[in-house]
Amino acid sequence: MSAPPLRVLVAGAGVAALEAVLALRAHAGDRVQIQMLAPVRDFVERPASVLSPFSGTPAPTIPLHRLGELGVDYRRGTLAAVDADAHEVRTGGGGRIAYDRLIVATGARAVDGLPGAVTFRGPLSAGAVESAIRAAETRVLFVVPPGASWPLPLYELALLTAAEVPDAPDVAIVTPEPRPLDIFGPVASDALARLLDRAGIEFIGGARALEVVEIVVVTEDGRMLPGDAVIALPRLVGPRIIGLPADADGFLAIDEHARVRGVRDVFAAGDATAEPVKQGGLATQQADAAAEWIAAEAGAPVTPRPVRRVLRGVVFTGEAPLYLRRDLDAKETLTRELRGAPGGVSRAGLWWPPGKIAGRYLTGFIAEGGEPGDRLSDRPPRKPRAAH
Repeated sequence: MSAPPLRVLVAGAGVAALEAVLALRAHAGDRVQIQMLAPVRDFVERPASVLSPFSGTPAPTIPLHRLGELGVDYRRGTLAAVDADAHEVRTGGGGRIAYDRLIVATGARAVDGLPGAVTFRGPLSAGAVESAIRAAETRVLFVVPPGASWPLPLYELALLTAAEVPDAPDVAIVTPEPRPLDIFGPVASDALARLLDRAGIEFIGGARALEVVEIVVVTEDGRMLPGDAVIALPRLVGPRIIGLPADADGFLAIDEHARVRGVRDVFAAGDATAEPVKQGGLATQQADAAAEWIAAEAGAPVTPRPVRRVLRGVVFTGEAPLYLRRDLDAKETLTRELRGAPGGVSRAGLWWPPGKIAGRYLTGFIAEGGEPGDRLSDRPPRKPRAAH
């Protein structure tokens, strides 16, 4: 007699949650019974929301009920508390859900990162950002505040402003980074710096902004940077879930297989974790690691692999996108960031399907509009098929 399927509860509705569901189904099949606890009805492709202030169109969405076609039980609600000993969660509405394995992918809470600035939080901020940009007469400052974990969207907003806004005012980027998108390494940073220079965008690096006083950004080292519009990224605060250990900021510490440290049968992926870089592609890699471990425990023929942090980013520039890639865990002596893969910066796609969110299963799912698609590959086809 076969063992009953493992009951896996995935809490969240973002990149990490959706990738976890897709990876579990791919690896474990009927060996797992998947339930998704999500506060919203739709998955929103948040990285595309940088286009909304200029196009007027909202970020694309996929209804979560489509997951029912994959045998996933969708339940509307939020995760309020975890009783790890009883293997049970409490929802925001007071309900209780039992689980055998839990994946926490609830994301984090975005708060203002720079007092006095217009905060770009994604889809809901498009109108405020558009108004601030179009009202500016002399200079727009795009600011990466201290504590912001993923600066790429600010570079996109600056480049799109220079390219898309008629008679655009002067544009400058203010950031603690020493070089543009320094996390991707010197080659990619140089390529982006050239783009900024051609667009006439000033780069003010090594600047830790403290606040906006009237129309001036005040930095930690005493600089006063004037700008009649200031747009900043938010700072993230952890979910601080009752029953789970968290750091001082409310984030969950995980190991190399995305298991929450100190708690049995609980995993976490994405912005809810204490990992320093919070980015969609890295979130999917944590979700994949959790799914592989759970699938193996359910009896699937899979060997769980630890998270290998490969950073992939697409910069919308107003022209052809710029694709960036860097293996954050590679030894510096390696001449290529991925074995046998192309280099780390290109105007052509560096992976297939060429989605802005790079997830092993999620990218193809988005490309197909909510149907399973091609798995992510770092070796795009020589003659790429038409993207959907």
